[in-house]
Amino acid sequence: MHARRLITGFLSLPLLLSCVIWEHGDWLSAFVAALAFFFARAEMYSLMGVKQRRSLLWWQNALALLFFAFTILHRINILFAIAFLFYWGSCLITMRHSISGSRHEIAAHGLALVYILFPLASFVYLRSIDQGHWYLYFMLSVSCYTDIGAYYGGRRFGKHKLAPVISPNKTWEGSFCGTGFAILVIFATVWCQSFFHDASLWLNGAHTYGILAMVTIVMSAIGQVGDLCESAMKRDAGVKDSGSDLTGHGGFLDIMDAMLWIGPAMFVYVMLVSWT
Repeated sequence: MHARRLITGFLSLPLLLSCVIWEHGDWLSAFVAALAFFFARAEMYSLMGVKQRRSLLWWQNALALLFFAFTILHRINILFAIAFLFYWGSCLITMRHSISGSRHEIAAHGLALVYILFPLASFVYLRSIDQGHWYLYFMLSVSCYTDIGAYYGGRRFGKHKLAPVISPNKTWEGSFCGTGFAILVIFATVWCQSFFHDASLWLNGAHTYGILAMVTIVMSAIGQVGDLCESAMKRDAGVKDSGSDLTGHGGFLDIMDAMLWIGPAMFVYVMLVSWT
């Protein structure tokens, strides 16, 4: 299992790096987000015990693709319209087929918007703005390196359970190791940038390391809450993984659980900083 996780990670690395450094990485990020949405929404509906309707699948996937495209173009008015059509049309499709189970299915439509579509769109939006490639790198780094640090730190030092009912294998020691490892990687990146390019992610000035440490700690903690949230959903559904699409990682929701929380949190942070 561990070897398969490493192989999957290395195979996906070129695609993620292309999203960060390529000149048209914003459009590539939108494409990757669309693919992630296609699979993640199917896994979420399955976790909630909602029937997979072909008409619903085509409607939601098509509108999600449009949503990501107009996110890059920053067409807020059109995004509101697409979001409304996404939910409104999904509800009509549900009512057209059946009343039985409609309350769960209609609730799932709203969750698909809030839990999957909007968070993925936050990645696409942040990649499309000034210094967006560094925002994307930061978010992916915090999510991935927190997970790596927590896994190995928990195996080596883990003693005190973090959330025994939700995820028995997670420990407080692993959590702290994950956040600490993410900070080390971000600091190493900043040092390399400062040494070779006289830059440090999206920040400038002597206070860079302090702000980066605080933002990394907050985002790492938020990502770990997202991880626990998805674990709680799986435990309630009585399954170990959300799917089997990613070798060694389970499903798309399993690998995106932290990112789906870090993305919106980072979006809020960037908006607050830009307004001050």
